[in-house]
This record gives sequence, structure tokens and C-alpha cells, in this order.
Amino acid sequence: MKTCVVIARDERPRNFLAAALKSMKMKTVLLDSLGKLSKTLESVSVCGILLELTTSITASPAEKRATQEFAELYPFDKFKLVGDEILIVGENLQLFVERCRQFNPRKGRKTARKEAFLAVYLSPENSFEDAEKSVCSKMADHGWFAYSVREWHEGSRVWLKFVSDEKVLGGTVRSVRPWGDDTLLPGIDIVLDTDSEIRAE
Repeated sequence: MKTCVVIARDERPRNFLAAALKSMKMKTVLLDSLGKLSKTLESVSVCGILLELTTSITASPAEKRATQEFAELYPFDKFKLVGDEILIVGENLQLFVERCRQFNPRKGRKTARKEAFLAVYLSPENSFEDAEKSVCSKMADHGWFAYSVREWHEGSRVWLKFVSDEKVLGGTVRSVRPWGDDTLLPGIDIVLDTDSEIRAE
């Protein structure tokens, strides 16, 4: 069974979601604050993170910045409990669990990573006729996070062209972070094609 972290300030949404995940054959680690996540990930290999919406809103600025990095590294989503219904921002619980099952569990970093930002053109076609100016940050596992306010879908093809040398890389959208969430930058997580070379910074 794979493990998912559930973070909620109040006990009821924590336990309610844990029971739902258990019924779907998922183990859980339950936390009552976002500040405990980093330390937990140093010792536990997980395949996803679910953060309760109210807990996210009341987190400190430093915790919110850390959330952005975790959202780039793991299947990540926010949820709220309305009555006896679990609402997942942007999808449903079944789809989130399926993403987690396809993800190789990992532990978090013990040291902060060095950010690398590059200017790129972002396009759904390799012709770049309708390219969007964007900025990418380097991620683990041969991928990037690209800032974008366009509508994208998981599994869609995407192309990157670097402004500095016009090198073109192809990839697939792994997850989408829509515009309108005021705690995280909008954009897409991109898994590069296996024959694409990541430029080390």
C-alpha cells in the first residue's frame, strides 16, 4: 500500500479523509499543521500530499513557499470537507489516488534546493506558431515547472524553446496548477521526453 500525507488543522477532516483513503487501499500520515510536513518527508516515503483548504489559507508565508516546492515534487492537491463530502480542488479523490498509485514514493530533501529559472517559449505545437512567453524552474526527475495561465490538460504534449539558444525540448504535461489559486503560481509540471537533455545549472 502506498502512503499519502493528509494535512488538516482540525481532527474531523483529517480522520474523515484518512478513512476514505483507507477504503481505497491507501495508507496515510496525518499532520495537524503544514509546518510539520518537511520534517515528516525526511523520514517517510510518500506518493502524494493532500492539504486542507483552511489549513492552507492560515499557513505562514514561509510554509506557503515550502508548499510550492512540495507541489512540484509530489502529486499534490487541496481539499475541503463539506458535510460528509470530500471536495478536491480541480479533480476528485479517485483521480488523485490514481495519480498517487502511478507515482514512485519518495522522501523529501533534507537541504534546500538551488532554484534555476530560464526564459522559454511554451507551446502545444512544435511549430511554436502560438507560443507563450514563460519562465521555467528546474525540477527533479527530468522535468520542469513552467509558468502559464493557459488552459492545459494532464497528458497533453508540450514544447519548450529556450530563449538563450533556441534549443527545443518536448515533453508531456504531468499535472496542471490552474490560475486563480492565490497561494501557488499557475502553470504545468512537465516530464521531458527520455531523449531530451536537461541543462544543468
